[in-house]
Amino acid sequence: MKSNYHIDQLMQIEIDECVYWILHTVVSSDLLKYNHVTVREENLEFIVVEAKNYCIDLTGLTKIEKITGMKLLQMKSFNGVSQLWFGRKMKLVYPSQFSA
Repeated sequence: MKSNYHIDQLMQIEIDECVYWILHTVVSSDLLKYNHVTVREENLEFIVVEAKNYCIDLTGLTKIEKITGMKLLQMKSFNGVSQLWFGRKMKLVYPSQFSA
């Protein structure tokens, strides 16, 4: 039997869980900090991780995307510090979805 649900209809995990999965998948000997940024007008959210001496591979990126829905959008480096920008489109949850 074919499911009537599409990926867009599934609920997203909370941003704290996204941070957990990203920080535990990006192997870094010197994790400096991370920030969560929301652009409500565009329904976008980002996690920016700053690290030195980090390692991430395609398997890790695929795992992050499958679990969190976040993709690696940008990598920047300056003076030995790298910024990894992960982002996703926020799913809007309407009150009627919670009523029984």
